[in-house]
Amino acid sequence: MNTQDYIQKLYTKLLAAAEIAKYSKQDQEIYEESLKHFRDLKNVMYTAKEEGKIEGKIEAASEIKKKSLDIRLIAEITGLSEKQINAL
Repeated sequence: MNTQDYIQKLYTKLLAAAEIAKYSKQDQEIYEESLKHFRDLKNVMYTAKEEGKIEGKIEAASEIKKKSLDIRLIAEITGLSEKQINAL
């Protein structure tokens, strides 16, 4: 990101903060609650995505293990631990 883009982004954030500061106390609370819900949803989506990646690794490791590939190699390829792979 170049300096001009950074400055533009900073000004945009400052203007948004200034607008929020004009809100009534009740509107600020509503805004903060809405922002909290948004962040919670974003975190749930991120967690689900990461869990999906782990499930995919486990599924792949299970299939590879069936082919009798070395456990250490499966661990290296998938990023799972040998203990996790042995438990499959």
